[in-house]
Amino acid sequence: MGNLTGRKAEPDGLSEEEIQKHNTKDDAWMVLFGEVLDVTKFLPIHPGGEESIHMYLGKDATEAWVEIHTPETLERNLHHMTKVGKMQAKGGLLTWLMMRLAGTGGGSAQQEAETAEASTAPAGEDHKEEAEREKGLQFTPEFEEELQKEGGSFTLESLKRWDGVQLPMLIGICGLVIDVSPSDNFLPTHGYGKLWSGKDCTWAMATVSLKAHDANRMDFKVEDLQELQFKSLAGWYKHFTTKYRQVGTIVEFNDWDFSTVKAAAEEMPTPALAG
Repeated sequence: MGNLTGRKAEPDGLSEEEIQKHNTKDDAWMVLFGEVLDVTKFLPIHPGGEESIHMYLGKDATEAWVEIHTPETLERNLHHMTKVGKMQAKGGLLTWLMMRLAGTGGGSAQQEAETAEASTAPAGEDHKEEAEREKGLQFTPEFEEELQKEGGSFTLESLKRWDGVQLPMLIGICGLVIDVSPSDNFLPTHGYGKLWSGKDCTWAMATVSLKAHDANRMDFKVEDLQELQFKSLAGWYKHFTTKYRQVGTIVEFNDWDFSTVKAAAEEMPTPALAG
């Protein structure tokens, strides 16, 4: 594990049945873009904690990955993963990414990757300005004054305008309001930010849901969460309350008891990667 080459490839690719066998934290495989990856070393340092991606182990996680992550996120974390083989006959995005990182392969695949990068990457100051726009509004003294007007107490309605476009991005989890505006993974245009900006995401994080309608849901009880859902929520709670500042609470959750989630989060290791 821990390299880009992995074991000798099987000519027909790995079967779905074989991939499904590797679904534990000590033996974790995941499929991305047709490539089978050993992500065992990546689990402990996943930004949202191990439990938030446990449900994808032994499965094809491509659709979920694309919804949340940018291509740069994949490239940035490849050195924590090992390529095991292919699930299908043809390669995918990871093939040329790995060749590009390893500096091998030459030929058309590498040239195609370099051409694609050159044709899509803005240059100089234009790139910097575009990146700043994508990241969303950041806190300034004026925005801090606006935040103070909230008095540390938000409703789901008043939280909406803190979406990274009108105001710096805030999200809710377990009754708390968190400032995620500094995060490179919370952009108004895609990923987590597009799904959860200016919203409570307690249920969505517990169920690792990428569906927009699972934000701001309150038709559940903490004590009714399945074990994996509970651990996922505790992992996310640990991540956000450790890494980002808390700026208030959500009125609608004032009567909810999240003490068990908080207690479980305290027992978890602090995530090591940015999120």
